[in-house]
Amino acid sequence: MSIDYWSFSIILLALLIGWVVGWLSRAKKTKKSPHSDIPNCSDSYIQGLNYLLANKSDKAIELFIDLIKVDKETMETHLALGNLFRSKGEVDRAITIHQNLIARPNLDQNQRIMAISELAEDYLKAGLLDRAENLFKELIQINPKNVSAQRKLLELYSLEKSWEQAKDAAQVLFDMNEPDSKLILTHCYCEIAEKHLREGNLRETRSFLKKAILIDERCIRAKLLLIDVHLNDNDLQKATQLIRELAKVSPQFVELYLKSAKEIFLIRGSSDLYQKFLSEQYDKIPTNSVALDLLKSYLETEKHELLMTFLKKALKHSESVMLLDFAFQYFKSRPQPLNEIRKDLSDYFLKMENLRIAFICNVCGYKSQAMNWNCPSCKSWSSSKPV
Repeated sequence: MSIDYWSFSIILLALLIGWVVGWLSRAKKTKKSPHSDIPNCSDSYIQGLNYLLANKSDKAIELFIDLIKVDKETMETHLALGNLFRSKGEVDRAITIHQNLIARPNLDQNQRIMAISELAEDYLKAGLLDRAENLFKELIQINPKNVSAQRKLLELYSLEKSWEQAKDAAQVLFDMNEPDSKLILTHCYCEIAEKHLREGNLRETRSFLKKAILIDERCIRAKLLLIDVHLNDNDLQKATQLIRELAKVSPQFVELYLKSAKEIFLIRGSSDLYQKFLSEQYDKIPTNSVALDLLKSYLETEKHELLMTFLKKALKHSESVMLLDFAFQYFKSRPQPLNEIRKDLSDYFLKMENLRIAFICNVCGYKSQAMNWNCPSCKSWSSSKPV
């Protein structure tokens, strides 16, 4: 595989600087003439340049690596070279360099730790997760307070969706009072709870959700899942209690518990309570989803005066095409000049609504139609908010 000459310029410069520093240091220590080593090194560099010009980059890189002895002065040069290859996607070369470093017998413990850490990063990027895991564990065995290795191990388990192991790694960070470890740990508990909920194991689901809430009593995700557990248990009282609690402290997330609220109130056969709930939610934070659900509920119960009053209110506060579409459909029996194109407009509005962005990550700006508890772009937890 060949790489561009600009990259090679960087590599050559780094290697040359590393070699000069190391050579001068050794020359000073051995009190030899600084000119004694130049001919052989110059010949090697010329040979290396010839390899580059002949587009034999692999041979050139091998020669330059062998040319520089690994010592305290050149260690960082080798690491920088490996990092450069990894950043360019040439992970195999980075692995070779870092493996060669670890194999050197003259490394002290700090240098060995640096080399192991870089090799673990190589394996992680190459998708060799088992090897990366073993190296991160080795780093933690060397230093149990190695926060960086612990975080990388947590990242690895999250990629594998090994949430039990991720939970244990997050617990270590939580015990070390690391920033955001509390948030990550609660999400790990919620991931495990979701797995048990899918399997129909409500007892384990409830157990892990309670642990999440015990760590963070304001954990929205855990309470949303707990509502599903109560509904599966037909415990409408506890489900209603949680719905009202969320409506009070987290009204901005109404879209996430709106479906459950509808199910709870309609199971109880109380459309009046459901409409009151929606009206109160809309007064707190006027959202299109709440407005549409309330309008549809008024229509189903034939409360046309309330519908008209609220529709006028909603249209003043919103530019939602869905509200306009509802209005068109509601008034379609009335003769209007727009009758001939109403269907076309309705289809257009529906299409635009389907393309709308519902959630956005406040860390990286990632946009999506569905809620992502773990941002697919920047991997931040609980960073997505309703638009």
